[in-house]
Amino acid sequence: MDQIETAALTLAGLTLAFAAFFFAVWRSRRPQPATETRGATRENRLPKLSRQTAPPLDEVEISPSRLARISRKTPPELPREVEHEPVADPAAPAAPQAVEAQLETMATEVEEIAHRIDKADAVSLRLVPQIPLRDAISTNSWLGGRPRLSPGMAWPVIDDQPADFLAQIDCADLPRELWDGLGPREGSLAFFIHRRRPEVRVLHLREPGPPVAPPFALNDPEGWFRPYGGLATDELVPFAVRAFPEWPVDLVGVRPHEIIPDREGDAVECGDDLFERGYDIADPAFHPFDWGSMTAMVALLEMRLDELAVDKTPDAISGDGGELEQCAAINREARERAKEIIAIVHDSAARETFAAGDATAVMAALHAVRWAKVVRGVDPETGAERTETVSLPLTTHRPDADLWVHDYQTILFDRAKHAWCVQPENLSAPARAFYEPYWRNLAGREMAAIGHEPVHAVPDLDEGHEAVLLELPTSGLMSRAFGDGGNLLVTIARTDLAIGNFSRVRARIGEREKLSAQSE
Repeated sequence: MDQIETAALTLAGLTLAFAAFFFAVWRSRRPQPATETRGATRENRLPKLSRQTAPPLDEVEISPSRLARISRKTPPELPREVEHEPVADPAAPAAPQAVEAQLETMATEVEEIAHRIDKADAVSLRLVPQIPLRDAISTNSWLGGRPRLSPGMAWPVIDDQPADFLAQIDCADLPRELWDGLGPREGSLAFFIHRRRPEVRVLHLREPGPPVAPPFALNDPEGWFRPYGGLATDELVPFAVRAFPEWPVDLVGVRPHEIIPDREGDAVECGDDLFERGYDIADPAFHPFDWGSMTAMVALLEMRLDELAVDKTPDAISGDGGELEQCAAINREARERAKEIIAIVHDSAARETFAAGDATAVMAALHAVRWAKVVRGVDPETGAERTETVSLPLTTHRPDADLWVHDYQTILFDRAKHAWCVQPENLSAPARAFYEPYWRNLAGREMAAIGHEPVHAVPDLDEGHEAVLLELPTSGLMSRAFGDGGNLLVTIARTDLAIGNFSRVRARIGEREKLSAQSE
């Protein structure tokens, strides 16, 4: 029994050993999964594909007839090929013609909207000269003088010639209702005109710079400059200041049926009134205010001294010989004393600074000199013609004894307005009290305007499609004339105004009976 149990145990052990051997061999040949370490990324067991793009398949075009043979059906009738316009690249710049067309379309839409605005809200502007002037800080719009061009901008030219500057208007001061809401409301509009023709350039200056002086004097005899009144005569025109004075203006809105803010009704004494009434320039209101006005005064006096050198006056067709000789003697002495005063003025002007006391002393010395004239008249009681000899101070004007005084006052009027526009204190208080009402009277009759119905009829003006940018009248205050006393009218198409295109403005000179037109 013991031998049998021993043999069985031996057989079982051999069997277990043999099984273990085969298990070890099988395990060693079996693929083992990769062990994952904690925190390591699991390896992708998918096969790696090549990154090379597969070659595209060649397109095979099968004609409809071949398809019909295969399918044994009638080939379908293909639709006619439609030509499609290429789609514009939004990043590509648009052609100038396309941009212009888009702007025109936008402008037309804006114009249609503007025309729907209640016309009761429409407003026009009057450019009212400031008299008296306010401080320079509040001066935003003005006529004449110097423009404020953008920094670095050259003086505008028309046909290779420097243009005359007319006006500059601050767009920020333009009311919303002007031009039916069209046009800019920032920057400023500067107006320039050809030196001889009614051809205008309008510049929209977004950043006006410092004042720029004109590169020339207004010395073209066929230009727009014209001195006021008697100063335009051949003898006096050399004394005129050849420039448009720089006159600040207020933009005053006027609605339909409102009264235009003019001053035509002011009772103001003017040059003609002075001539008929008579006056004396020894009055401080007529004193020279600088060496320029002083030397102009004595230059004019020197021109007229030759009339004192004759022994007879042209008006003396009859009379006592003794009276004529006495008159001639007075005038010879007056001529010599006047020459002495003139020499003193020229000498002082060359080496001394001007002072108001100098003018007072000169005028007192001239007032002390007397001259004489034989004049004719009619006796108011008998109606008979009579002659008399009048003796007057050299500073006194009489309508029937006019030597030089009234022409001097004409020269002074012109020089005074230029000096006053630079600084009102350049004139004395008596001078300002005399001239300012005089200038206000002129300003009321010569007022410029914007966005209104033109003063003179313009046959070819299309009010539905044009807007008035500016109307400037002939003006004694500004020393300018258009045609035979007409008005310069500058207009623009409303579509151009809507998009801010000022390159196609039109300028005409409107007069009561005729019109001179110029289109750009």
